Amino acid sequence: MILFLVIFILGNLMAGAIAIQQATKGVETNIKTQLGANATVSFNQDKLQDLDDSSSQTLDMKEPTAKVYQEIGALKQVKFYDYSIIDMMQTKKIKNVEPSDGSYSRSYNGLYYFDIKGASRPELIDEQSKKVSLVDGRNFTEDDIKKGSAVAIISSKVAKENNLHVGDKAVFDRTIEHYNQGGSDDSNDVETKSKDYPVEIIGLFDVKEVEAKKSTGNSQKDSEKQMNQTVDLYDKLNAIYLPNNYIEKTQAEMLEFTYDNFPDNFLDENEKVMDKETVLKEFSYKNIVATYVLNKPEEIEDFRLLGDQILKDNGLNYYKIEASADQFDSIAGPIKGMAKISKIVLIVSILASIFIITLVTILFLRDRKHELGIYLSLGEKRQKIVGQIVVEVVLVALVAMTLSVFSGNLLAKGFSDSLMSTQQNNSIDNNMMMYGNPVVDVGITEDDVMSSYEIALTPSYIALFYLIGLIVVLLSTIVPLVYIMRLNPKKIMM
Repeated sequence: MILFLVIFILGNLMAGAIAIQQATKGVETNIKTQLGANATVSFNQDKLQDLDDSSSQTLDMKEPTAKVYQEIGALKQVKFYDYSIIDMMQTKKIKNVEPSDGSYSRSYNGLYYFDIKGASRPELIDEQSKKVSLVDGRNFTEDDIKKGSAVAIISSKVAKENNLHVGDKAVFDRTIEHYNQGGSDDSNDVETKSKDYPVEIIGLFDVKEVEAKKSTGNSQKDSEKQMNQTVDLYDKLNAIYLPNNYIEKTQAEMLEFTYDNFPDNFLDENEKVMDKETVLKEFSYKNIVATYVLNKPEEIEDFRLLGDQILKDNGLNYYKIEASADQFDSIAGPIKGMAKISKIVLIVSILASIFIITLVTILFLRDRKHELGIYLSLGEKRQKIVGQIVVEVVLVALVAMTLSVFSGNLLAKGFSDSLMSTQQNNSIDNNMMMYGNPVVDVGITEDDVMSSYEIALTPSYIALFYLIGLIVVLLSTIVPLVYIMRLNPKKIMM
């Protein structure tokens, strides 16, 4: 009975810890699968923050070149990739689309704002990542990409808003603004100039809308989620895809156009207009975003190791590989806390079980030492006696462990609910959402992570518990048995 109670109580601890371990692993696998096997090159903010003021003033801030992005893209872990020059366009004539309820706007003072996304390959990376789908027309050709042709792919809703169709020539009147000195931000104090860019519309896309999330029961959180989804949707709808080389060429032209029309937009520290050559050299800036889609999530760490080495070899010490899996760590605080606690409980319960069951077994053997001594005196083989004792202990253990499987599962469920509720309340402000990120675009929040957590009686949980439990019982039984059975019958009975 003592052996049964000991195994039952310690079995509950082990079963509960294993159940929590299984549940946390399940959440991690589920969330990382949703995040996908994507990666990008990003600036290492942590490394920058570690620098002191004097070091940061001499920091070499050079950016990765297209060649570096291509070198990383050639790694065998990469399924496909793209690097995109990012720009923004403001127009007067081409209208963007906005939600009918007016909750989000991308227009101001009669100007409409569009995001420009460059392409270095014919297929749209966003289409291959299933963020958008081409519904009419075609993708870019190799020739379009190489020559930087004036061809664009826009959303079907923007096309409808402006009565544009595939094959039409749209004129993007790229507009710059100049605020008169001493004026306000009122539109009457703003002077504008436009430069026309005729572009052929070759394709139309639709946006894959993110599935609406369940209510969290918190109206503020629900409202923030809804707003984030709206912003994400309309940012994607108002994106225009163009070849990288075309964007690079028009950026240089627009910089020169801005200087020619509003030179006082470029003042030096003495409030004097800078010369044109300096402006064209120092203000030429390319914002490049790379997206690498990997073969499978398991290859993320290998890709990160090799990618970071390429960055280091090219002197880009302040850049790093950022993977989609990294986002899990930022939203899985309560789950990771549960995993740590359950791991400690499991280790402690195993050690305690070995120690206590060993003591109980020794007491059990002491009570039966005369019986064992008589068996040996009658010529019974030691192996058979050991086997008999082991079978007796294992049978008792199996009954206790079977009950522990269910009660330990219930214990884990109650403990998890209580602990996660406490940790979630403590981290209520950390309910970030992830939209518009090049490596993750699925709108996962801490609430989604918590809702994925489930304590269940799975076959793997039951099998792992019996495996660990039986190993502990056998170790705790056989070791003292072997020691005692090495003695002669006379000494055993003394």
